[in-house]
Amino acid sequence: MRYFLKIYLALVAVAIFLGCSNENSHPEKTSVSNSIYYWRTTFALDSAEAAFIKKHNVERLYLRMFDVAIERDLLNGTSEIVPIATTQFLSQPPASLEIVPVVYITIDALRMMYGNEIEYATLIVDRLLAMANYNKCWAIREIQLDCDWTSSTKDSYHLLCKQVRNELARVGVELSVTIRLHQLKETPPPAHRGVLMLYNTGAIKNPETGNSILHIENVEPYLVDMRYPIPLDYVYPLFGWGVKFCNNKFVAIVSEDSTVIDDNEYIRYERASAEDILAVKELVEEHLGKPVNGNILYHLDYSQLKKYSDDEISKILAR
Repeated sequence: MRYFLKIYLALVAVAIFLGCSNENSHPEKTSVSNSIYYWRTTFALDSAEAAFIKKHNVERLYLRMFDVAIERDLLNGTSEIVPIATTQFLSQPPASLEIVPVVYITIDALRMMYGNEIEYATLIVDRLLAMANYNKCWAIREIQLDCDWTSSTKDSYHLLCKQVRNELARVGVELSVTIRLHQLKETPPPAHRGVLMLYNTGAIKNPETGNSILHIENVEPYLVDMRYPIPLDYVYPLFGWGVKFCNNKFVAIVSEDSTVIDDNEYIRYERASAEDILAVKELVEEHLGKPVNGNILYHLDYSQLKKYSDDEISKILAR
């Protein structure tokens, strides 16, 4: 916790020194908007990505700020929860975009937080707000927590979310959380809304899986007789990759340009087609209703986005 504290206090000090006061005291209520995730460790929009945002009327950017993970000191045999992979801003976010800062919390870090959830909630909120101010992500209306929590870690995660929500309420900011399909059966975290992640739905390491990114047969069982207690938006995948196997055993996720190098290897190339996404979208809305604030794309990478037509993307975003 000392390392975490040192890093975020430094950010707070710099933000105050530069006069970057928090402008989140009275943000407008989150509205219906086209949205997209930005999931890299450096922030810099190229011209193609900026043009994509304009063409598809994207108004909200879910921007990953850092991960919360465990750092192990092998010499001393100790472990500590620390922020890692902090996004470096090479350019200022466009003023036209509402920025939603996102933090990813590993399941190991969540387990280690047990008993100290309130303290870590404060550290996470302060660091997110300090980064947002320092990097001129003004008028923050929402912050998002992303964590693949399970039944055994639910209580700890709920306590963390409750404290984060309380901390954010002091500056008029709302809390959203990511929801994975397997979490739909659990009591939802105490957040204003969730975003249902409709990707990585299959067993990626199983050689018999057809498409682990998205397949309607992997989604449908979770939606039977489902009524979720908090408002939801939906995230759809616009990306592809290769899944490498050797002797029928999972090796790694590789790029779509990768090729095999020996006879014992093969690569399962995966991409969610527009047809598959739209079929899942129809199914989800039939069971869970329309998204409360709009649909979300994952993620802003033009090398992936260009594999889909403008008409396909418009249909996916349509509310």
